[in-house]
Amino acid sequence: MVDGIVVATLEGVIRFANPAAEQLFGRSSHELVGTQIGFPAVVGERAEIEVVHAGGTPVSAELRVADIDWEGEPARLVMLRDITLRKRAEEHAAQLEHERIGRAEAEAASHAKSDFLAMMSHELRTPLNAVIGYSELLDLDIAGPLNDDQRRHISRIRECGRHLLSLVNEVLDLAKIEAGRLTLQMGVGRLGTISDAAVSLVQASADARGITLITRSPSAVPLFFQGDEDRTRQILINLLNNALKFTPVGGTVSIECGQAAMAPADARVTVDGSWVFVRVSDTGIGIPADQIPHIFEPFTQVARGHTRPRDGSGLGLTISRRLARMMHGDLTVRSEPGKGSVFTLFLPEAGGATSALPSDPQDGASRLQGVAEVGEILIREAGQLLAAFVARIRAEDLADAAMRLRYSQLADHIATYIGDVGTVLVAVEEARGQPSGLLADGTEIQRLLAERHGAQRARLGWTSDDLHREWQLLDEEIERTLRRCANGVPPQTIEEALTIVRRFNRQAAELSRRALMRTARELGHRRKASTA
Repeated sequence: MVDGIVVATLEGVIRFANPAAEQLFGRSSHELVGTQIGFPAVVGERAEIEVVHAGGTPVSAELRVADIDWEGEPARLVMLRDITLRKRAEEHAAQLEHERIGRAEAEAASHAKSDFLAMMSHELRTPLNAVIGYSELLDLDIAGPLNDDQRRHISRIRECGRHLLSLVNEVLDLAKIEAGRLTLQMGVGRLGTISDAAVSLVQASADARGITLITRSPSAVPLFFQGDEDRTRQILINLLNNALKFTPVGGTVSIECGQAAMAPADARVTVDGSWVFVRVSDTGIGIPADQIPHIFEPFTQVARGHTRPRDGSGLGLTISRRLARMMHGDLTVRSEPGKGSVFTLFLPEAGGATSALPSDPQDGASRLQGVAEVGEILIREAGQLLAAFVARIRAEDLADAAMRLRYSQLADHIATYIGDVGTVLVAVEEARGQPSGLLADGTEIQRLLAERHGAQRARLGWTSDDLHREWQLLDEEIERTLRRCANGVPPQTIEEALTIVRRFNRQAAELSRRALMRTARELGHRRKASTA
């Protein structure tokens, strides 16, 4: 029989044990006969017991007892069924269910935390932006003249507000990533343009710290990547700011773009193909070897404690690596204490992309001859152009609200944008089709204005279609103004200038559309949170 059978007297002394019982107890029948059974045997009941095997291993058994006559005397027939495997399976299933419930609770808690952080980050950003805005108005003497001490205090308020706002933005980004709500606008970007824009934003900080910022480009061939241009620029700004933060006065920070046939062994990438990279190197304090594996963890600082010499949330590298991996790339690091650090961003190379600039510098210079005059006309006629633009918005009553909005709300950032486009046209001719700091600054200003414009339109109730139509109107008014006022400019020069302007407008329209969609989602989350 498979079941163990034991016959015991009414006093519990074993008289007989079958082979299955021997295996269950781990003892021979000669060892079992004459010993106490060791557990109560109640007739008619079924119970689960633990049998201690001779080797010390407990065995789970199901017990059933019946009355019998054994050799003419009343006795008990004890049937034992080994249920160890079944018990283990039940315990394992219970453990899995417990772990499933635990995971579900942890995920719910994580989502609740991310939702809370996202909501609180938005609630914090609104008053912080107001603090920064009012401090800038005070610094411009809007409320009256300030003395030197007051101006210094205002400057400190503004800088502290901006620092706190950057921390809130980092927390918001991390919360979105962990909640799976961060969306990327994937496309093809030019690596050199993104790199120049990041350098232009941190150049003033490098100058203030007495650090030399060097841009290296070993290849004259434009490099293109597959990814999100805005998030790539964010990563590079994080890396450059970190390098400046930990580099002493008189040190050097360099940024270099290049391409590689394959990613290095320490890069965790998920796609095959060729790669482009941006490498940020510094001559700073370096990172100890035992801390390198932890610097990409959230809220990790190389220098710990309340007295650490560098501020920051410890989220910049965490967010940068996660963004890089979301774009199928990676962020790697090499460092040695006292000799500096090297951070390298790898991104998939975009195949088939071509440069937007002329391939022949001489040919480009001749084609751009005269666009500076077009830019000056655009700057000079900006007032009338803007008035015509606002009139057309009201005529079409975009967003069903244009007629009720003030002129300043409709003009918004467009006046500054038109002036910057005109300035960039002048800089394009002066640079003779080659990269320059003025061009990088101008395109960065356009990017900032476009994003602010999209966010403002979202708050006014504009839809994506309304915004698209608005940029079409601006395109048309710029062309009408130039063809009306640039009488002495050759037609081919006007066409070349319009080609550049349209390219700027397309880029600005896309940036403002992204900003509008982001702001609309944020406003929707805030409304849901306020009604919950």
